[in-house]
Amino acid sequence: MDEFIRLAIRGISLSQIQSGIYVLLLEEDSGRIKLPIIIESLQAQSIASALGKRDTSRSFTHDLFLTFAKVFHIRLKAVVIYKLVNGIFFSYILFELEKNIEGEKTDKIEHKIDSKTSDAVALAVRFQAPIYTTREIFDKAGIYFENGFPIDKENEYSEEGIENGEFIFFKEKSQQDLEKMTERDLNALLNHAVVNECYELAARIKKELDRR
Repeated sequence: MDEFIRLAIRGISLSQIQSGIYVLLLEEDSGRIKLPIIIESLQAQSIASALGKRDTSRSFTHDLFLTFAKVFHIRLKAVVIYKLVNGIFFSYILFELEKNIEGEKTDKIEHKIDSKTSDAVALAVRFQAPIYTTREIFDKAGIYFENGFPIDKENEYSEEGIENGEFIFFKEKSQQDLEKMTERDLNALLNHAVVNECYELAARIKKELDRR
């Protein structure tokens, strides 16, 4: 897995823009680059439950799969977010199956299965398996931080500028609004979106910047 970047779950936030939608925030080990992924309510609740942040008495389909896997000696080795197309993240799950041979020896067989990213992460948490992505995806959708504040790789904005309110932040922006904004204003808005934990808006702004 040397060619991949390992991720950790930073948190889950309720979308400020669309009801019933959550943002899963992943980050690299250093915490300098964060990756926001839009997920649905059910998967968000399942991930939160596995992290011990919700009522653990409720059972999800991911819990059933964990029990099934243990009974049949299936181990989840890793989850890999390997592709990003039109704002949609594609992932696969790497499983390992122990197969009995001659009733004594065991042979380990690997299987790779495509999965919805939110489902893959929900399983990874339960199996305590690592989550990886590629450098290419980080370059496309990652949000860079310096000293705890988001920055643009080309035009950095200072902590003082944010605190003094030099940039105007609006939580609700349509696609048409974003298309009319200059790149400098988009970068400023991106900073404020992340600081205010509006990660879905941040992802939309990043997509518009990449389109240009």
